[in-house]
Amino acid sequence: MEYLFVIIGILACSMSQMLLKASTKKEHQSRVSEILNPLVLISYGIFFCVLLINIWAMSRGLLLKELAMLEALGYIFVPLLSWFFFKEAITRTTLLAITFIVLGLFVFYL
Repeated sequence: MEYLFVIIGILACSMSQMLLKASTKKEHQSRVSEILNPLVLISYGIFFCVLLINIWAMSRGLLLKELAMLEALGYIFVPLLSWFFFKEAITRTTLLAITFIVLGLFVFYL
């Protein structure tokens, strides 16, 4: 059950990164309104909630090694979400990097 919550949290963090990216595409009146706008505040709130989920999962027996391995999934989710929401191209370099991340996950977990 902890694994499911952590993976949902990783996906939520990836989505919050999309919110941060969407915020950078908007014009802001001042530096303060750039930092204290709803998209940024919601994103940081999501990051904090996921932090609490990770602490909960580790208190229930999830090892730090496993959590670190699962967190690497964010490097796969973010390019896919960027492609879906912002129509960003997934380059060969990105695909190669994702491949190395997945291979590294397998090696690390063994």
